Amino acid sequence: METRSILVQLAVASILSAAGTASAQPADAPDTSEWTCSKCPFERGYRSTVEAGGAYVDESSAKFGNATGLDEDGGYVIVNAEGRAAHESGYAIDYELIDLGLDSREVRVEGGKQGSYDFAFFYDAIPRRIWDTTATVFGGVGSSNLSLPANWVDAGNTGGMTALDASLRDKDVGFDRDRYGAAGRFWLGGNVQFDVDYRRDERDGTRTQLASFGSVSSELIKPVDDATDRLDATVRYQAAKWFVEAGYAGSIYDTKAAYLRWDNPFTAMVPGGDAGQLALAPDNDYHEFNVAAGWLGLPGNSTLAVSAAMGKGSQDIGFLPYTINPQLATDALPATNLDGEVSVTRFDLTVTSRPLDRLRLRGSATYDERDNDSRQAEFTSIVHTDLFPVTDDRTNPVYGYERMRLLGSADYAVYDDLSVGVGGEYRETDRTGTRQEVRSETLYDGWGQVQYRPSGNFGIVVKGGAEERDPDRYDLDVAAANGQNTAMRKYHMAYRYRGYGEVMADFALPNLPLSFSVSGFYADDSYNKTVVGVLSGIDRRYALDMAWAVSEKINAYATFGEERIDSKTSGSSVFGAPDWRADVSDDFQTYGAGVRAQLSEKLSVDVNYTNADGDSDTRLLGVSAGDFPTVESRLDSLRADVSYALSERMDLGLVWLYEKYDSEDWALGGIEPATLPTILALGADPYEYEVNYVGATLRYYFGPRKVELPE
Repeated sequence: METRSILVQLAVASILSAAGTASAQPADAPDTSEWTCSKCPFERGYRSTVEAGGAYVDESSAKFGNATGLDEDGGYVIVNAEGRAAHESGYAIDYELIDLGLDSREVRVEGGKQGSYDFAFFYDAIPRRIWDTTATVFGGVGSSNLSLPANWVDAGNTGGMTALDASLRDKDVGFDRDRYGAAGRFWLGGNVQFDVDYRRDERDGTRTQLASFGSVSSELIKPVDDATDRLDATVRYQAAKWFVEAGYAGSIYDTKAAYLRWDNPFTAMVPGGDAGQLALAPDNDYHEFNVAAGWLGLPGNSTLAVSAAMGKGSQDIGFLPYTINPQLATDALPATNLDGEVSVTRFDLTVTSRPLDRLRLRGSATYDERDNDSRQAEFTSIVHTDLFPVTDDRTNPVYGYERMRLLGSADYAVYDDLSVGVGGEYRETDRTGTRQEVRSETLYDGWGQVQYRPSGNFGIVVKGGAEERDPDRYDLDVAAANGQNTAMRKYHMAYRYRGYGEVMADFALPNLPLSFSVSGFYADDSYNKTVVGVLSGIDRRYALDMAWAVSEKINAYATFGEERIDSKTSGSSVFGAPDWRADVSDDFQTYGAGVRAQLSEKLSVDVNYTNADGDSDTRLLGVSAGDFPTVESRLDSLRADVSYALSERMDLGLVWLYEKYDSEDWALGGIEPATLPTILALGADPYEYEVNYVGATLRYYFGPRKVELPE
């Protein structure tokens, strides 16, 4: 019997029922007993799909394997599965297993009973592959203590390190991130809802770290061995026209690598300067409590929502000593630890209203405060890179802020196909704690928008506005006290005027199965009160997307996007008036195309291609003028997927991925460990690879298939 939609079934059943009340059912009425529902909202019974196979990668590459786990050449096992079991009583459970044979695997199990409770358990892993072209002379990589080989010969520069080449050992840099978690939701009496979400992130591996002894430095491989636990819990009471909610959010960070100690590969500049030590990220925690409430159906078709939150972060790990150089005499530390504490307070009020059918209003007010209550002390024996004491005493700074933000917007439908809108933002920020160059600033932002949609085949939105950030008077005494050029303005504290505009349009050809969408964005930043610092910036973005329904079984698409960012910065080589300028131009382009075809009832093909190009040019004008080499990157990626139904319950899947990546970076290219006289480098090369990935899997379907094959 032909499959009918649920709407057709209901319509026919209603007509027959009505006819039956007036007369007997005709003898030739259709038999509906075997009709099936193709669009029923609830799936019942059990189904599952299991996929297993193998894949091969023909080249090792950290860049290609980053986040995928396909960083080594050779074979890989591919295992995937997903399924669902649902009972008529409302119980259901879903599971999903993704890439179990890779380092980028994922497991998720969800279930519950509709309207009573939900639960979820999940695990996923992401491999972070950073470098596979690095080499180091240090032993103990992966620990907090890096040592030089016994036969090491130190020197004043890398050219004199005669044991360098023989001591180098290849070491990959990267770490694995594993996440474990569970979540649940429980309804009590239909009005009360409890939610809880817990997740634990564990990281294990290495990253790079620069460490110096005065004017010479080494690029080190530091350990990563930490865990972060997060917990979110809420309880909510939902009535017909109002709700109230209370919640808790907490985060605890724990590390087993809170410091790094290394031997000095250069000749010590002072007695005892044979080893150094620096602190890494310490243990810390944050806890927050929040409440929220909302009311619906207020006068003027209005809704009102309020929320408040208070949180506190703390860090009390013991200080490292001023120095590990035994030849330097220092005072006692003023405290054993920072006793760090940061308090966060937020209040939000949001109102939305529709007083007229054609008019929509929205407004919000937010107060946000961050108060740094960490202990301040005078440190009297600061030592510069374990070499020599700093002559003056230092007090650790603390920074905070108070911020008020007001937002408002109004949209009015002039006609059914034309609407206009206006909006704006007012933001005032006061910086608290240790004095800064700018204590407070005010931001104004206003915009307007027009939306026109005369038909379902065409629509356009045009938006434009202006933003002004107006800081208080720049405190020259603070700048001078910190050794800064008093003519310089930090870009995030300087006066800025921004004008911006955006257009978005979509249209479809009425007689052809073609649809398009285009967008463009332009922003011009002017720092016209800055003498030394960022002077201007221009950001332009364009995008075009096309979709083509070639036939009922073939669909194609094409995309293009570009972003260009130009900026100008002035500087001073004489610690005064500007005498040089840097012009930076960044250009990023992406385009792609693809086609998906159902070549037969059993065979489908999906092919797509992506290209991404990026260029960054820096030109210096004035003192010591010149151009830096262009930083470039290019990605070409071609992927083809083929699926063939071997039987009603088994598919064969084939995939081929070709990916080529080239990059040029003057900061990395040609920099071997001994290239720079005063820097012992790791020798990382710019990313470059050309990889073929091929895979074949069999998919088997248990239970009903989503698409049944013909006999």
